[in-house]
Amino acid sequence: MARIILSRKTTNLLVFILFVVIVASVFRISVPDTSLGPANLYHHATGHDKNEADYWEWETTTRFAPVKNQFTASPSADDDHLCDSFPTYVLSRIQVVLKIGASEPADRVDAQISTVTRCIPNLLIVSDRESELKGHRVHDILATLPESFRFNVTDLEPYEALRRGDEKAVGSDEGWHLDRFKFLPMVERAHETNPTAQWYVFLESDTYYVWDNLFRLLDQYDPSEPLYFGSPSPGREIAQGKPMYFAYGGAGFVLSAGAMKKMVHRHHGSMGEYVEPSLSLQYEDIVKGDCCGDSVLGWVLYQKGVKLSGLWPMFNPHPLHSIPFDNAYWCQPVISMHKTILSDMKGLIEWENQRDRKKPLLYADLFEYTRMGTFESKPDWDNGDWGGFSEPDESPAHISMEACRTACHEHAECLSYTYDHSGHCIFVRTMRLGHSKPPTKEVRLSAGWDVAKMRNWRASHQCEKPMWVKPSITRIF
Repeated sequence: MARIILSRKTTNLLVFILFVVIVASVFRISVPDTSLGPANLYHHATGHDKNEADYWEWETTTRFAPVKNQFTASPSADDDHLCDSFPTYVLSRIQVVLKIGASEPADRVDAQISTVTRCIPNLLIVSDRESELKGHRVHDILATLPESFRFNVTDLEPYEALRRGDEKAVGSDEGWHLDRFKFLPMVERAHETNPTAQWYVFLESDTYYVWDNLFRLLDQYDPSEPLYFGSPSPGREIAQGKPMYFAYGGAGFVLSAGAMKKMVHRHHGSMGEYVEPSLSLQYEDIVKGDCCGDSVLGWVLYQKGVKLSGLWPMFNPHPLHSIPFDNAYWCQPVISMHKTILSDMKGLIEWENQRDRKKPLLYADLFEYTRMGTFESKPDWDNGDWGGFSEPDESPAHISMEACRTACHEHAECLSYTYDHSGHCIFVRTMRLGHSKPPTKEVRLSAGWDVAKMRNWRASHQCEKPMWVKPSITRIF
């Protein structure tokens, strides 16, 4: 009898287990698979879970040596010490490439070479004209384009005139149209110059890199993986209105050795002969038909199986004066900025070199450089040229600068403002430095900041750890 009861109990247990299995299969109930945790997923897939932070709190270390020499009052003496702590040894595995053009202002290019890329001895410079710049050879990268590129391409005519000695053939418009032809041969030349590099870092004459943060970032990734870092910008359509994304060139971008290998690889025949044309020839029609080289490069990488790992806001499309400091630009490390003015290039690198670099440079730290919070207003200034909002036309905020200031202070979302003296008040939700705006007969502007509100905001937004954002093309400026 006991055996019968035990048998019935066993049978009932088995039936219950079977029932649970059936229910689980019907309703797709499953135990989470720890093998598919964030650390094991391919990098483009991380951060999509809304319950998961879209950043890492890495503990990183600087590659820079401690600064031993204090800066003096002499500008020339300061320049002599800019590279004292720079970790030149990392350049054995990092190839830096600077793209410039004959139409660019000479002082801007000179400022770039004298500051941001001053400490890069193996700097590769490509342009549309052969020359020498502060001891570096400047390579005419367009000279490497196949002859077929020159047939019926009017955008290349100014370049041909430049080669014949016409120094005025390439103005700013012509230079912009020429720029797209440089990207693919630039990438090919970078690989030819340094085929064993682990990383290829690209920038333009007005790009500012925080090298310490960039080196910290690259230390966290495997260069043998096909990685393409930068600030995401929508490009060509890939399906039903869905765009692929490319790295905005002005903010700088990075290719890993794995990505470079995929990009320049050419199939060969049984005797070792190439059976595919060069990269530039493969995409000749795309280059001719597109407006922009960074877009072309992103498309080529996409076609080669390398998708963009978007790292905005660390790769930043804004200049320093236009950064909208708020939650999106605060505890994240600063890696790059675009359209950097000449005085900021020199000022920023000297300021950086006075930091101890024990921690990465965050936007919250960069805010200190702007000195916002130490002044309440500036005449002939504009900090609301984009991203602002206004009260209704009948609002008293539009009466005067003082009324605009009062209205901003009373508005919970206003941190700064610009007043157009023709009678228009613009509120700004972020803390933006803005820029000088000389008055004209038609327009006179003044800008202001709610210093008290800014102080309270900063006090409530302390950065305990840096937020190294995960790659994303949904987090985009």
